[in-house]
Amino acid sequence: MYPNVDWSRQLLKDGAMTYNANLNLSGGGTTARYFVSGAYLDEKGMYKTDDAIRKDYNTNADFKKWTYRLNTDVNVTRTTILKLGVSGSLRKRNSPGLGDADVWGELFGYTAVRTPIYYSNGYVPAVGTGNKTNPWVAATQTGYNETWENNIQTNLTVNQDLNFITKGLKFEGSFGYDTYNSSTIERRKWPEQWRAERYRDAAGNLVFTNMSGPSELQQSSSSNGSRREFLIALLTYGRTIKNDHNIGVDLRYTQEANTFTQNLGTDIKNGIAKRNQGVAGQVSYNWRNKYYANFNFGYTGSENFSPGHQFGFFPAGSVAWNIAEERFIKDHLKWINFFKLRYSYGKAGNDNLGNNRFPYLYTIAEGLGGYEWAEYGNNKNYGGLGFTQVASPYVTWEVATKQDVGLDLSLWNDQFSMTVDAFKDERTGIYMQRNFLPGYVGLTSVPSANVGAVRSMGVDGNVTVKHNFNKVTVTLRGNVTYSKNEILDRDEQQSVYPYQMQKGYRVNQTRGLIALGLFKDYEDIRNSPTQTYGVYQPGDIKYKDVNGDGVINDDDIVAIGSTSTPNLIYGMAASASWKGLDVGVRFQGAGQSSFFIYGKTVYAFSEGEWGNILKGMVEDRWISAAISGDPATENPNASYPRLSYNGNGNNYRNSTYWLRNGAYLRIKNVDIGYSLPKQMLNRIHMSSLRVYCLGTNLLTWAPFKLWDPETADPRGETYPLPKSVTVGLTIGL
Repeated sequence: MYPNVDWSRQLLKDGAMTYNANLNLSGGGTTARYFVSGAYLDEKGMYKTDDAIRKDYNTNADFKKWTYRLNTDVNVTRTTILKLGVSGSLRKRNSPGLGDADVWGELFGYTAVRTPIYYSNGYVPAVGTGNKTNPWVAATQTGYNETWENNIQTNLTVNQDLNFITKGLKFEGSFGYDTYNSSTIERRKWPEQWRAERYRDAAGNLVFTNMSGPSELQQSSSSNGSRREFLIALLTYGRTIKNDHNIGVDLRYTQEANTFTQNLGTDIKNGIAKRNQGVAGQVSYNWRNKYYANFNFGYTGSENFSPGHQFGFFPAGSVAWNIAEERFIKDHLKWINFFKLRYSYGKAGNDNLGNNRFPYLYTIAEGLGGYEWAEYGNNKNYGGLGFTQVASPYVTWEVATKQDVGLDLSLWNDQFSMTVDAFKDERTGIYMQRNFLPGYVGLTSVPSANVGAVRSMGVDGNVTVKHNFNKVTVTLRGNVTYSKNEILDRDEQQSVYPYQMQKGYRVNQTRGLIALGLFKDYEDIRNSPTQTYGVYQPGDIKYKDVNGDGVINDDDIVAIGSTSTPNLIYGMAASASWKGLDVGVRFQGAGQSSFFIYGKTVYAFSEGEWGNILKGMVEDRWISAAISGDPATENPNASYPRLSYNGNGNNYRNSTYWLRNGAYLRIKNVDIGYSLPKQMLNRIHMSSLRVYCLGTNLLTWAPFKLWDPETADPRGETYPLPKSVTVGLTIGL
């Protein structure tokens, strides 16, 4: 009745194997050349499986991938090259019958003392139906799922040298045809499940309640597919005049069609290809690799917009100055190899409207209008047509105006190099639905329009330092990107409290109440503003009255923390080589991010008996002195509020109390390898042979400890990012 089961140990392995193999072949001569490659990846899942059914089917979370590529270049004439490329991949993903999400939800929900794995009489235990069976049964006894994905990409390219027309003129034409198909087969079954009641009968036997009957293996399937056709024609011209003037001109035409081929549903437009086409051009000039100027443009059309609004013109230009080519640098500061200052300004367009195709067309349906004609003893109703979606004929391109100031620097024969950019990006005409139009407009649906605007600004840079210490070569690298955006305009309802508007804040800004700790006693409650989220008492969360009206409600919700997407991304790497030995380590980090946590493990007993208890909840929660016998446990600064059962409307609010810092720094890779000397390889007819060991995700530092902060998952119920150690061999023949 009260077992003690470590479900994670019962279900999860300490580790699983991954196998990866690659083979590349290349060859040919002056007339024809080829390149062939193939790769195989087999990642074993982390679940334990039932030995009794392992030979019949696989319930683990395995992943397999086969990839291939074939490139062939043929010189048809001395000035014409024909290229054929074919590449593709086949992926197979396995999962237990209930799926990974349910399995991890059960691990978080099924407590150690709730049931054994099986009752001694052979019954299968369960807390409830659906995903509330025990994790072992859910992962091994509910069938299995297979998902196959097949992707094939083909392209045919012709390169033609047009020097016979004018020197430096070239043409390239490409046609491509890509296909994508996926299919999922779910084979599910269900054992008969029982729950033991919390009492015994007169004879001392367990009393069982049947939760669900058995279900034999059932099968269902689904599929998706699409194809993509594209055509590219490129004309280029490049000349150097008198060794001083370098001129380049490009002119490109593109057209593309994407068509869904499976799972189209009943909507006719799902079978119509998504099309766009455009012309782009570029003119570049530099004088003695010292002064640079560039102008380019795009004139692009999209099917998403009505005639007259389909095409957009997007120009851009840039200038640069390589100071290192100036005479005063070359003569006096020879240790400066490269020193370029640059500036660019331009516009780019976006026509991605999500799943809302052809917004400039209206849709109508029957039964949304009509009238009644009444005669004595005979009433008649005549149905009519009505709008299910009004048209938005003036929707057009979202436009991003981009500016960038940059610096490229190289010193001491490339022993030190650096690139730094400061950028500004203003997006206007962002497409969104008009959800806050007044009712007196009389619309029967929600129209869309280009009403949003966002400004993004930031800094991006990287630095590399190289140095030789006798026979040891050491390289240090670092990169950082910091960005911050602000909503300039959007469709939203006006508020009497400016802090509740999204305008002026970041995109996806986290919002909630400001927590002031926990109520210490009833005197604290009487002397505080009234909170309107249900009954509350000492040990519950106390909130700040932001607007000062004496009441805590949704008017006190403000912007708190940052966004779940990190505003700061950075990395560091170091490598060293000595003779045939090489060592490298790479760090990955993120900051300026935050996310809320919630769910059955965070809100203890919020779903009744379903949900585990976190360790911190035991060690640092508010406990009444009447229960603990110690007034010190009535800590208003405890990490968790008082326990409550089946929900607490006051405590289960997004607030600073449940907001967590998403920053982290992890050792992403450690790579150690040894390459055999050339003299030894020549004897065995090899060009290279390297043995290596690669470690991935070995260690992470983060203020948030419960699960991987990189996922920003509020519940933590996802398949985790694994640590891995790879031993490999690379051979060149």
